[in-house]
Amino acid sequence: MAGPAQRIVIFPPNPIGDAVMFTPALRAIRARFPDAEIALFARPAPAETLNPNPWTRHVLVAPRSLLAAARALRRERFDLGVLAPNSFRSALTARLGGVRRRVGYDRDARGRLLTDRVPPPRGPDGRLAVVPAIDYYLRLAAAVGAETSDRRMELDVAAADAALAEELLVEAGLDPSRPLVVLNPGASYGPSKMYPAERFAAVGDALARGRGAQIVVNAGPGEVAVAETVERAMAEGVLLNLARVGTTLGVVKALLARAWVVITNDTGPRHLAAALGAGVVTIFGATDPDRTTIDYARERIVRVDVPCAPCQKKRCPLPPGPSHHQCMLSIPPEMVVSAAEELLSDGRPS
Repeated sequence: MAGPAQRIVIFPPNPIGDAVMFTPALRAIRARFPDAEIALFARPAPAETLNPNPWTRHVLVAPRSLLAAARALRRERFDLGVLAPNSFRSALTARLGGVRRRVGYDRDARGRLLTDRVPPPRGPDGRLAVVPAIDYYLRLAAAVGAETSDRRMELDVAAADAALAEELLVEAGLDPSRPLVVLNPGASYGPSKMYPAERFAAVGDALARGRGAQIVVNAGPGEVAVAETVERAMAEGVLLNLARVGTTLGVVKALLARAWVVITNDTGPRHLAAALGAGVVTIFGATDPDRTTIDYARERIVRVDVPCAPCQKKRCPLPPGPSHHQCMLSIPPEMVVSAAEELLSDGRPS
């Protein structure tokens, strides 16, 4: 690099979970450029996920229009851009936006739009290799000279969101002396990732009876139905069903930060909870844990080996019958309860 970058723009990944797994790279880039003006250029979901944070001066929400996004970048006159998304569009936006140095993976036919082409990891057969997402993003930080040994995910919660979360819990009748357990039964990826709602309810009932747990059901956009199914199926009742509240991602972050344990499918709230210090029980079925390894000491992974998994399909490709969705249906609620109880035995997170 000819000289230290003074104005840096970072395009974080778009999925919420990936945005969280990008935080070690974001922290490393800030350490590499301690005096630079660094901005995030992000879609609404990753923008809200990563705001606030201690590494960037401000967050720019990317316009949907390509030309509008390029104009927004041109106004800022960035010296360096680090592009976490693999898309052709992100590289084209940075190029049209006048970002002088553009660093990203050389894939998806976008190499000519980059000034610094980072080779994606590949196996001996030349195909893209399966590597943990955290490491995948840290390679981009290494490409701009950052030190990348720290793989910890971390997030901050805005004070206003923390206050709103506290208000919700108090109004619901929270007993601070009893464990707060969050169930996250949805998955925007598709139904193959989803542990059955009735089994989530069975887990919640077991923890309510055995541990005095107070249950919060989380629901993202499009997940209202599954959250309501869990609530209806729970004999012990729930403290709070977020599907009925219509809250923001920022408030969800604040609630996850208050949880003793979060029980979740392999989806965004898993990473949010881990980055915020909660105990995490992750139920894996169709997806490969090696792709999203987070090396978090307070996570317990629950899965059962079946011949067809991990298939990485959004829907189970097998026909109805004894093999259909066995990656999830082979997991009894007792396995999930046992993992949660192990974390609850450690007491309330600090």
